[in-house]
Amino acid sequence: KGRVVLATVFGDVHDIGKNLVKTILSNNGYTVHDLGKQVPIGVVIEKAKEVNASAIGLSALLVSTSKQMPVCVAELQRAGLPFPVLIGGAAINRNFGRRAALVDGEVFYEPGVFYCKDAFEGLDTVDALLDPAKAPALKERTRREAFEFKTRAVELEERTAASLDRQRDFKVTVDRDVEIPAPPFWGHRAPNPETISWDEMFEGMDLKTLYRLHWGARGTGEAYEKLIREDFEPRRLALQREAKSQGWLTPRTVYGFFPCQGDGQDLVIYDPASFAPKSLAARGKLEEVVRFTFPRQAEREGLCLADYFQPVESSKFDVVAFQVVTVGGAVDEMGERLNAAGEYSKALFTHGLAVSAAEGLAEWQHRLIRADLGLAPERGKRYSFGYSACPDLADQAKLFRLLDPESAIGVSLTSAYQLVPEASTSAIVVHHPAAIYYLVKA
Repeated sequence: KGRVVLATVFGDVHDIGKNLVKTILSNNGYTVHDLGKQVPIGVVIEKAKEVNASAIGLSALLVSTSKQMPVCVAELQRAGLPFPVLIGGAAINRNFGRRAALVDGEVFYEPGVFYCKDAFEGLDTVDALLDPAKAPALKERTRREAFEFKTRAVELEERTAASLDRQRDFKVTVDRDVEIPAPPFWGHRAPNPETISWDEMFEGMDLKTLYRLHWGARGTGEAYEKLIREDFEPRRLALQREAKSQGWLTPRTVYGFFPCQGDGQDLVIYDPASFAPKSLAARGKLEEVVRFTFPRQAEREGLCLADYFQPVESSKFDVVAFQVVTVGGAVDEMGERLNAAGEYSKALFTHGLAVSAAEGLAEWQHRLIRADLGLAPERGKRYSFGYSACPDLADQAKLFRLLDPESAIGVSLTSAYQLVPEASTSAIVVHHPAAIYYLVKA
């Protein structure tokens, strides 16, 4: 039916969404040229020229890597190439696609840029683009929406500037008069893998996310329930047993406790060697090890992660925990073998389980941290880098200085500050009882 070149953009190691698109397009009659992950724009364009692609599909999970998408569109425009571009990923939305369709904010990319919220919309979009009766209207609508969005850009910029002004004026609203738990040790440790509970790891998974996001379940009501009951649930349990018996999941974690204080929007981390074991009393000269800077809400409560810790102007020190977990790289290698053999569905299901298991393992590690600090089961929150409260992925380099996960559990960072193996997560763990999840709008 057509030829589609797919790639996860350079710097991004997440490809579950792309793999789902590949499976669906392939099953619906398209020839898919999957270039993998961390693919430079030049490689994508050369492959599209080589196969005379019907469309290019680009995937990215994070804001930082999604910036590669408009760069690709601009390069295609400058080269006068005719390839429609489909984009998708957790960090972007339809307005991102409208902005990307205007090269340098002015010139509309005539072949079109199409945001697809999921793999099924991707299939519908490619089908429409290759249908002479539907393609003109689709492209014209995309053009109209792109320029309509542009007319709102000035107003958006003005609101953003005002938002930043309000952000600077916000005062701390978090009650800092809370009990500070004493950690059982300072610095970092990697638990013996044999102490990790596989059952608790799997129990910690978000099954709705696994089934709908990673495995592509659709629908509602009885049809959805039947799919889960008769296919996905038995499949999940079988894969869990297989992962353990065959060893393609290898759970490992490293975590640690560090003395800290809040300084405005900064969280200052001190050398744990300056503190007595199991105590928050400094023994000598304090040395600042790293400093994290977090954004503050410009509305609502004006929240900032640094507010959940004792301030530098007080005489008190606080404790913050960090963690990195992984289920290993064997599942990535297995996925490559399955894809090479054309077993796309098995590759999709195993990859999805691995990503969900990593999240379940993060929950297991968080429970261990709570137990170490003597906290109630639900006290505090876990915040992952790259998301709203701590969006700067470069902060992962600071976390690596504290935990050394590469030596401890074999997790490394890419040049774009993403974790390898892919089925790995990192987090800052806040013990404050009032901690909540919240959005910080740009």
